[in-house]
Amino acid sequence: MLVEWVLGAARAQPLVIVIEDLHWADASTLEVVQLLAEQGATAHLLLLCTARPEFRPQWPLRAHHTQLTLNRLSARNVREMIAQVAAHNALTSETVDTVIERTGGVPLFVEELTRAVLESDGAKLAGREIPVTLHDSLMARLDRLGPAKEVIQIGAVIGGEFSYELLHAVHPVGTEEIQSALRSATDAELVYVRGIAPEATYRFKHALIQDAAYEALLKSRRKELHGQLARTIDEKFPVLKEAHPEVVARHWSEAGETAQAIAAWTRAGKAAESRHAFKEAQQSYEQALVLLSLLPDSAERDLHELDHRQSIIRMLPVTSGFSSPASVDARARAIALAKKSGNLSQLVSLLHDTGDAAYAAGDYESAATLADQVLELAERDDNPTNLGLVYDLQVLVRIVRGDLAGAEEHFVRGLKFFEDAAIWPLPLVRLHPFGIASRTAWWLGRADLARERLAQMMAEANQDNPAEVALSGCLGAISYLLLRENERAEMLAAQALELSEKHQMPQFAEFARCYLGMARAWLGRPSEGVALIRQGIAGLTAIGTHNDFYTVALAESQALSGAIGDALETIEQVLQPNRPDAAKIFRPEAFRLRGELQTKQGRREPAEADFRTALTLAQSMGAKAYELRAATSLARLLRDTGRRDEARTMLAEIYNWFTEGFDTADLKDAKALLDELAT
Repeated sequence: MLVEWVLGAARAQPLVIVIEDLHWADASTLEVVQLLAEQGATAHLLLLCTARPEFRPQWPLRAHHTQLTLNRLSARNVREMIAQVAAHNALTSETVDTVIERTGGVPLFVEELTRAVLESDGAKLAGREIPVTLHDSLMARLDRLGPAKEVIQIGAVIGGEFSYELLHAVHPVGTEEIQSALRSATDAELVYVRGIAPEATYRFKHALIQDAAYEALLKSRRKELHGQLARTIDEKFPVLKEAHPEVVARHWSEAGETAQAIAAWTRAGKAAESRHAFKEAQQSYEQALVLLSLLPDSAERDLHELDHRQSIIRMLPVTSGFSSPASVDARARAIALAKKSGNLSQLVSLLHDTGDAAYAAGDYESAATLADQVLELAERDDNPTNLGLVYDLQVLVRIVRGDLAGAEEHFVRGLKFFEDAAIWPLPLVRLHPFGIASRTAWWLGRADLARERLAQMMAEANQDNPAEVALSGCLGAISYLLLRENERAEMLAAQALELSEKHQMPQFAEFARCYLGMARAWLGRPSEGVALIRQGIAGLTAIGTHNDFYTVALAESQALSGAIGDALETIEQVLQPNRPDAAKIFRPEAFRLRGELQTKQGRREPAEADFRTALTLAQSMGAKAYELRAATSLARLLRDTGRRDEARTMLAEIYNWFTEGFDTADLKDAKALLDELAT
């Protein structure tokens, strides 16, 4: 909404937006800046951002971006600046030269040092009497405020910006006294004011001024003020407390009140999570975790740590990917805590997550072992939520093994948990079983059932939650790709990709990129499709995720672009023998595709062998949809080699098995070929 508002304004008239100090920006602000930087190429918009040299933008530089490194001011620039600041006050040449030497071309130091000289009535001060550092200069100016210094220091404890109302609540002196102090600070241009007291808001001219005022306080006084601020906001400023719980959390932390700080950071994390600010939520939970580590070892502390680690683990799949090193480390620590505390329910949940991560990384053997172990534990624990999670994992590992009947059985066993929000209150996770079961139904030759499950999954997604919309889009796109309804797949994948990039959800973004590439390749744009799938596979690999489905799709897209040699080379990656990360479910399609590629090269014998292998594998799994595709490819080859009767008999047998899905592209193709063979 913010981006559209800005771009709409830029269409009305040329627009300049200046954003300073990106190194202090929160994750959500950086998302807005990134979208403007990426989408503003054709708008009448100049986006000018400043940051310290250590800042690294999270977006790549585009052709319409320019990065400038600002050097220190030259001596001539410094003289001009001194003249502007001094205005009609003449400084001696010696004083000007000393300012040039001492400031080193740092603009703020030039301004502050010039003002310090003027305020000291030192137009003819000797060089040795001029402050040596910017900090010295700022401290000298603060000291000259007199009683107003304490007021500015309390403001510095509040933050870079503070309200008159909160300042007065923490420093309850007379109204005239506090307003006089604030006027002195604004007259000295240490702070800027907006509004009229008591509705006024004050902002430090520069962060270094705030730092200097803050550091001039004794540490004990700082802690006292932070505690006072936290209590004041907690008791008298409910709107601020509700809107910015992280502010209260910071003050409790700086006050050294660990228990209150942990509680406040937890509230901040939950508040951020409720508005889908996933990175901010993770950061708040991590702050609470850091403070927990300061508490002495105890069973109670371990339970609190386990709860907070679970909260972080809940964020990590969205912010960094399910198989990322951060996710793996977080789960390992949480598992150790769950075992130590004897918390069976949380242990089951964590082991399930570890199994899911092993599956995502292509370590199917470990995933299957964990799935069986965790099912036994979950049945002993009898927690409905965990049983739902475990049945979902069982479905996954049985699919990759080619055990479609077993996958369907475990989906049916888990259905009462998946459908009941009261006993399985995990909407984001609840989408997954129906998305996977939709694919299972398609493989089993039940296209209508696949669509029913897909519709149920899409209806579950909360349209106000970008993570749920992105996940449902990815799950829906892959089902529609299998059904060969590519326009629908493209629409869902494009929406999921846009949301995932906007809300910094890397794993969902790479999934969506692959599905979008497949859809566009099969809609007649194979070169674009190949590029998108390659980019998606690279992104998934970077976060530790692997799946043969994308490699098979890449090979098919390469074939559609005419790169038969490249496609053969790609498909061989899937068909290498004795691969521990091979998913059996995709092998029938891989063999069929290699057969098609060899047919294009005129190599009919090896092509026929591949088609028959694909057919046998599909039959052994009960994968009727893959069996139909393999039979259709083989029937075409038999037709072209003069074996029409064999082709018709073989294809009719599998076609006549189907009782639904006759409007799907695969069954239509098979029927057209059967009609041709019958003439």
